[in-house]
Amino acid sequence: MEPRNWRLRFLCLVALACAMSTPAQAGDTIDTDGPDFVDSSEAVGKDRFQIEQEFVSERDRRNAVLRRTISTPTLMRYGISETVELRLQGDTQVRETNNNGDIDTTVSGHGDLALGLKWHSQDRDQAKNTPAVSWILQLDTPSGSKEFRVPGLRPSLRSIITWDLPHELSLGVMPGLAHDSRADGHRFTSAILGISLAKRLTERFRIFVESSTSQLARAENGGVISAWDIGTAYLLTDDWQLGGRFAVAANRNSPSSALFVEIAGRF
Repeated sequence: MEPRNWRLRFLCLVALACAMSTPAQAGDTIDTDGPDFVDSSEAVGKDRFQIEQEFVSERDRRNAVLRRTISTPTLMRYGISETVELRLQGDTQVRETNNNGDIDTTVSGHGDLALGLKWHSQDRDQAKNTPAVSWILQLDTPSGSKEFRVPGLRPSLRSIITWDLPHELSLGVMPGLAHDSRADGHRFTSAILGISLAKRLTERFRIFVESSTSQLARAENGGVISAWDIGTAYLLTDDWQLGGRFAVAANRNSPSSALFVEIAGRF
């Protein structure tokens, strides 16, 4: 599928979901999966549509080559009940530049599309110190441009567990498993682990720090990819949020740094 046609279909899905959605209830504020690495434990709610659009700039100095990647990950969420939502996400545009000291090589395209289902299985109860719990089942498909396509279907399952703590603090933990593929088609299983501590400074402004490990695997399958993150999010209105985070590598096997900026809206 050509990139232009892929983006057109993606935008058509956004328009269709908007047409199916209903206004948010008064006093209810948007709850987003980003800009944190650790997703939210909340679902969007029945008949609600939410879009989370990111801009990501990443620098990777591994293997004596400087790789700079700019991408635009998009996540769309639609609630089919108060506790279950359908999810569609993918990189609508990716631009990667590699520099080996002598010459720059640039490729552009779009990333693979992922389909998902989120289930909010348990509400938090602060009096009993019971966390909120959600599950995300996701299937990544080999649908991107040939430069960025990963072969095979790649299922993953992750859980999000969040606790409300004293002093306007909250703790989120996200363990998971993924059945992934290398570029040569070899299949392998890896683990996911994110830990996030957030503090709400005002009703609309929060900050957070994270340990984000997107892959725990054997060295031949890419090894451990992990980062330390710091970020913030601000509610512009009850239905719109602006946020971002900055990540630095936690080991030599991970990309050097990344900057994430996100705008999210609910309709």
